[in-house]
Parts: sequence; C-alpha cells; structure tokens
Amino acid sequence: MGDCVTSDPPIPPAPTFEDFYSAVNDRPPFPWQERLARQVAAGESWPEEIGLPTGLGKTACLDVAVWWLASQAHLPAEDRTAPTRIWWVVNRRLLVDSTGEHAERISGLLSDAAGDASAGGAQPEAIRAVALRLRSLAVDADSDPLEVIRLRGGVAWRRPTDPSQPAVILSTIPMYGSRLLFRGYGSSRSMRPIDAALAGIDSLVLVDEAHLARHLMKLFPALDECAPARRNILNEARSTPRVVSLTATGGPRGRRFDLDAADESNPEIIRRLDAPKPTEIWAHDKPDQVRPLVEATTSLLESAAGPSSCVVFVNSPETARAVKTRLLKEKRSGLTGDDVVVLTGRTREREAAAARKRILNAMRASSANPPRSRHLVVVATQTLEVGADIDAELMVTEACGVRALIQRLGRLNRLGSYPQARAIYVHCPPRGSDNLWPVYGREPAVVLERLQRAAGEGGVVNLAPRGIAEVLGDPEDDPGRAPEILPALLWEWIKTTTPPPGEAPVDPYFSGIARPERSVSVMWRAYVPEAGAYLWPRPREEEILDVGIGTFRDAFDGSKVLSRLGPDGVTVEDVNVSAVRPGDRIVLPSDWGLLDMDGWNPDHTGVVADLSVLRRGLPLDARALRGLCDDPADGGKRLPTERLGRLLALVIGDAGDGEEADDAACREALESLLEMLVEYPPSSFDEADYRDAGLAGWHQFISGLARDLPPDGPRREVPHLALQRTSDPSVVEELDEMSLTEAATALDVHGVEVGARAARLASALGASDDLCAIMHRAGSFHDVGKADGRFQRWLDPRGEATRLVAKSAMPKSRWSAARAASGWPAGGRHEELSGRLVAEWLTTGGTDLTDDEADLLMHLVVSHHGRGRPLVLPVTDGSPGLVSHELDGVEVSCSADLATVDWSQPSRFRRLNDLHGPWGLALLEAIVRQADHCVSAGARVKHMEVY
Repeated sequence: MGDCVTSDPPIPPAPTFEDFYSAVNDRPPFPWQERLARQVAAGESWPEEIGLPTGLGKTACLDVAVWWLASQAHLPAEDRTAPTRIWWVVNRRLLVDSTGEHAERISGLLSDAAGDASAGGAQPEAIRAVALRLRSLAVDADSDPLEVIRLRGGVAWRRPTDPSQPAVILSTIPMYGSRLLFRGYGSSRSMRPIDAALAGIDSLVLVDEAHLARHLMKLFPALDECAPARRNILNEARSTPRVVSLTATGGPRGRRFDLDAADESNPEIIRRLDAPKPTEIWAHDKPDQVRPLVEATTSLLESAAGPSSCVVFVNSPETARAVKTRLLKEKRSGLTGDDVVVLTGRTREREAAAARKRILNAMRASSANPPRSRHLVVVATQTLEVGADIDAELMVTEACGVRALIQRLGRLNRLGSYPQARAIYVHCPPRGSDNLWPVYGREPAVVLERLQRAAGEGGVVNLAPRGIAEVLGDPEDDPGRAPEILPALLWEWIKTTTPPPGEAPVDPYFSGIARPERSVSVMWRAYVPEAGAYLWPRPREEEILDVGIGTFRDAFDGSKVLSRLGPDGVTVEDVNVSAVRPGDRIVLPSDWGLLDMDGWNPDHTGVVADLSVLRRGLPLDARALRGLCDDPADGGKRLPTERLGRLLALVIGDAGDGEEADDAACREALESLLEMLVEYPPSSFDEADYRDAGLAGWHQFISGLARDLPPDGPRREVPHLALQRTSDPSVVEELDEMSLTEAATALDVHGVEVGARAARLASALGASDDLCAIMHRAGSFHDVGKADGRFQRWLDPRGEATRLVAKSAMPKSRWSAARAASGWPAGGRHEELSGRLVAEWLTTGGTDLTDDEADLLMHLVVSHHGRGRPLVLPVTDGSPGLVSHELDGVEVSCSADLATVDWSQPSRFRRLNDLHGPWGLALLEAIVRQADHCVSAGARVKHMEVY
C-alpha cells in the first residue's frame, strides 16, 4: 500500500490444515473437515450451507476459518479474501458452550506458541506458524494472535481491540443482529457505530443451527439491496458479511456440503452414525407433563445396570424447577440434591458455572470420563440442545418439534460408546383448546404420529443418526413472518446520535414478529443510584441475566418503580415495571432476591451476589455495605450501624455539625473503615467468586483497594474505592471520553501517534493509499479543538504544562470540579471545535483533497466520540472568543461558541453513507476511534512515514 507499508519481519510458511488441526485437537481431521478446508482455500469461498448429523465435529468449521485466515497472511492486504473476524452465532445463550471452549483453547495454544516462538518452545510448528501469521495481520507486533470474545448477555463490555485484530466472536442472534442494525444490545449509543462496523464488514458469520435463524439469514441480502456502497473500503469479498449456515436439520442434501463416500467409510464416523438410541414413546392424555417426566426418569434410573448419567429435556424453566422438586421427593429415584442439576437460560453465568462444571466433569463427550458412584440427572431446557458436547447414557424428553428432537438426541450416546443407552419421549397434550404447544405450535402432534408409526406395537424406535431423518420426516415448524426492511428505516437506525422518538425496534427484523426475542437484561447491585446519577461500576456481561419480559413483569406489582440504564449505558432512570421494554437494562438491589443457584426465581428472597464488587471496587454507602457484609443468618455478624455511619461521613469529609474534616482525619477514618470491613466477609461470595476475580479472599480484596479519598462537592456517582488494578476495556473508553490517562499527554504528540496508528490500521485492512492518508490526517487533527483555552484550563488547572495537552493525569474524582472552574460548558464537545478548525484549514487551499475526501476528513474528526451521526448537539455557551491552532503548518481560527450548530453535518453524513455504505463509513470511524482508544491506553505506535 505504498507509503502506508512498514517493514515487518518475515512470517513462516502456512502449514497444511491437517497438520494444524491435528496439533490443536490431538487427532487427525475427519475426511469432511479436510475436504472443507481444501474447498475453502482453493475456491476462496465457503458453501452456503454445511449440513451434518450431530456429533460429527461441526465445531471444526472454526478451525477451518482460523487456518484459512492464517493461510492468507502473506498476501497483500488488498488481495486477502479471508475475513478478519469470525462470528459464531447461535439463536440462544448457551450455558454449556463447547464451541466457546474450543475457541479459547485455540486462542490459548496460539498465544503460548507466539510467546515462545523466538525461544523455540514446545508448541508444534504448525501452531507456531499459524500464531505468527495471524499476529502479522494486526497492527501491534505483540498482539494476541487470536482474540476470543463472548457476547451472550444484554451488556457487552468487550470488542476486538481494533478492526485489524483477528478475532472469534461468539454471539447470540439478538446480540449480532442488533449490532448489524446499529442498535447493539449492551452497546452505549456512542459505541454503536463501531460495533456495527465490526459486525457488518470484514466478517465471516457462521450461523449454528441456522434453521433457528431464518429471519437473520434473510436479512443479509435485504440489507445489501437497501444500502449498496458506491465505493467499497475493502475488496468485494470482505465488504459484506460472508454468511454460512451450519445445521444438522437443514435443506435437501443436493444443495449443501455433506458427508461423502470417504466419510461413510471412516470407522469413527460409522460408529457415531450407527450409535443405538432406542426411544420408547409414552403418550398421555392429560396436560400435566411434570408427573410423567419424573416417572420416565425414575423408570430409566431403576432399570440402569449401574450409576448413570441422564438428561431430562423440558420446554420451560418452570417445568425444569418442578421436575427437580418432584424428583427429589420421589423415594424410588434415590436421588439427593447433589444428584440433580438444573440448567436453563434464566441462569446468570456465575450460577451456571457451578452447574456446567458438574455436567462436563461427568458427561463430556470423551472416553476419559471417570466411573460414577451415583446417578447424575441434568434437567435442562433448550439451552442444552445446541453447542453442548456432552454424552449421556439415558435421556427423557418432553414433546417437541422435529429439529429439537434431533438436537436433543444428539446428546445421547453421542460417540456410540454406550450400548445400554435408552430414551423416553413423553407426549402430553397442550393446555387450552387450541391444540398449540408453546414454542412448537402443532408440530409435536405430527412428531408423535411419526414416532408411533415407526415404533409399531413395541412402542420403541431406534433413532440413530443415520436413520433419524427418515423416521421423523421433514420439519413442519413455522418461523413466522418478519417485517420488510426499507432504506428509510435503515437510515433512521444509522443516525445513532439522535435516534428519532418512537423508532421501530430492530428485533423483529432478525427474530421475526411471531416469536421475537423479547427480553430484558437484569443485574443485581448492592448500591443502586437514584435517577439521574451514574451507575458505578459499569456493567459487565457476566453479571447479566436475560429474562423474558413477560416473566420479568410477573415478578412485580404493576406499579413498582425500577431502575433502568439510559441510552448512554451509565445514567440511571426510573421506570414503572409496566413501561419496561425489550432490551432494557434493569438494575435491582441485591437484597431483593429473585435469583438462586438454579436461576431466576420470583419466590427467592435471599441476597444475590453483586459480581461487580470483586472486579472493580467498593461503594462507600452504608446501605450497600450492610447489604454486602451483614450475615443474613439468624445470630449472624452485623456491621455496627452507628460506627459505620460515622466513619463513612468522615471519609467523605463530613466531621459533623456542619464542619469539614481535614485530609488527615479522612484518611484515618478510611483506614479504620477498612480495618472494620475486613472482619465482615460477605456471605454471598464463595471461593469460586474470589478465584475468578484473581483474589485469595476478602482480605486481599480489601488490601487491593486504592486509598484515594472521594471528591468534594456534588457527585454523579457513588463515592467508592476502586481496585488498583483492572483490565476492563470499558474503563479505557470511559477515561478516553474524559481525556484522562495515567500521565499527561501533549496535544501534538497525541495527534501524531493517533494519526500514525490510524493510517497503519487502514493499511493493514487493505484500504487505498488515499484513504490511508485521510485516516492519518483525521487522527492527527481529531483533538485540535482541545486547544480552546477553557479546555486547557480544565485539563491543566494549575497551568503547569509548557505545551498544549490532550490528556490529563488528574484524578477522576476532581474532573467535574475542574470543568466547572475552567468555564468549559457542561456537555460541550471539543470535537465540534476540531471540526470547525479543520473546515477553516480546508478553505486555505493548501490541500489536494477532493470534495468527497474533504467530507470524509471532516466527518471522521467530528464523529471521533460517536457524535455527529448526523449532528453534534449544541449546549448553552455564548462564548465570544476564538480558538486557534496550527494544522499542517497553517494557523487557523474559528468561533469557540458551542451553542452554534453545524447544519452542514447532516447532509455530509448522508453523502458519505451513500458513497461508502453505512458499514463502510462506520468502519472508517472505527479505525480512527479505536486508534485513539489504543493510543490513550498506552499502546506502542509503530513509526511510519508521516503524510
């Protein structure tokens, strides 16, 4: 790419797929896996559909995608056809996610290999070669070869470091679809364009069990027609998502990638295809499904030759709880509480982890499972149908559809190792007179008829993978309708800065009208702010639970007022429970209960663990601390209320009687408070919580808190003590928005570094030399509006800097007071001033930019904090002054009045969307913005020729 290219070290030759796969998995690939890799590499394309029976290693598509990307690392970026990001999309949150585990295993092996490459480490050469080739694609020479990111809750706190970073992203349909449509669930309004770019361009999208994502699959061609780009940023192969359907229950064999003769003669594949799965059909005439499900489970356990594993599939979390309760009461089963595990989609990651560990330790699809001393029964909803590489000896299933039954039976005798495997299919009529089953409509009646016809008088049919499709026939499920997407509607979603009131929700367009994914994201906190205040700390995915909106509302009185996060992802607002909408993020007090170890439970009243505390720090609030540290058991230890209140008051500077405490008294009170708290470890945390947070226990947590005193004056967030170490990327984004770093940064130095990184990023992706030059200028100019005297007083209140600064090292606690003292208006945007200075520079005639390029430069500067799509909103100001700065050797000035609106920006934004396409323009924004984030976080910038 001309001047954009820097001299990089040579990379090793690409290994064969067989060598890479064998090194990662300790076994050679199946014939179909190697054939797929050859086809992808030779034709530089994927089949539209990969249809294989369950249990035959479909996860290897991930290995193929990673290897294919590495195999093209030697090509010029503009010629590479393998996408940088690999999305693995499923229709629901998976609590046993074998694909996620496999992705993290690959990533770990690659990181280890890249780390010891120079030392000649023990990793196989094939893994080392792939690691170094992947690393060569990213901007940073010391980056992880492959990032793995999970987007499985309503809050996303991670995304790839930048658009050049090879990554595997594991996502649900709502998390991916909402990002594609510029309304990312869990994304703040300002970050939505970046997330849209990472979803909608330079991405391979592998849709697992795509029959459950038919509306999403139809959305891609509709979007291509809605907003075609006149000028692609990347080559055609990577300018739109490359979508592949993965399914065990897909269309006719003639149009999909399937097994061939070599596979049919493979001994291991033969064993799995012919694995016996004798299934007994129990048909009942009453709609009470719990009793027969328990009876079937007990029958299988009683007839088992020894302690066995059994999966009981049910169709709702309520049924799962009821089955567990009745199983434990059933004396014939001989089961105790430790023998029964419940796993449903209404389970937070923390509570699911314990269940997942027990399931995988006993039921992982492997020949190395330890012998059992007791039965293990897993009662699960559809969350265990897909993505779980488990192998049970026994199975009971509630009536369901064709596709669901095929998936469920894929967890029974998966490897063909259990000749004693048995299953019972329990059919009960639905409640009501319409003869419709929840989720499955009328299809269970069809399934029962087909099963009974195949079983004959014996009532048992073998549903081995080789013959199950012939027995069950074609599915008769109806995905329902989805609305038609129109250009005008997409245009409204693209305008992320000022979404119109009452805008259309995005979920029907990828989930359908009949069965949209309508849920709310719930988190539990010891401290819940009042309306208008900020939530601290920002939410993280692992503390989130998605609950169906109807189920959620049913847990509360209709007049209950709850706390909801606003569009910025941090400001709390009041909302009546009846006004809660799909996609809302609700913050509940920890002492409200509603969650136990089996998941969402409206009857549970115990304290719920606040998972944010051990990751980020301690709120200094009496009610919150009592909720955390008081032992709820009768006679348990309680924090001394009066002393707690007195110490907290001193810590925040209140000596009583209207007097202010001096710093020495505040610090002494702080140490006394912490000495007291260390004696009251929260009963809601267990050893796994501390281990996951990298802590030995409560004492280490307390000792790791920073001793910074809370700020004086009004506060938007609770006074708190933060942990001295954190790796949360959202903190980097937050501090970049606030122009805070660990050390003060000069304005000109910061611009040079961001410009260089942005240009290198564009080059690494394959952008043209002209675009690289614009990225460089946009990065160099993005913060020049900070030259305003008021902004400089804000960053440097004491006037100690000898040159203009872009970032301040002042404590966050002093930020608001410093702004007020500086005269900078609340809510004012420095990027608006940057845009005005660039506009003045463009009028000097000292540039050879075309009109389109000038438009792009202006927009990238104005939008570098996510505003300007299509407008930067004004604030109350009225400043009569000017702001001046030197751009490329030219001194320019403009009005500093932030009450003035740039009405040319909306039309500029529209022209650029028409030119580059919505996702192309969002990618260009992401390049500049993520370059800024990385430089602000201290990333090393490679030196290159400056334009």
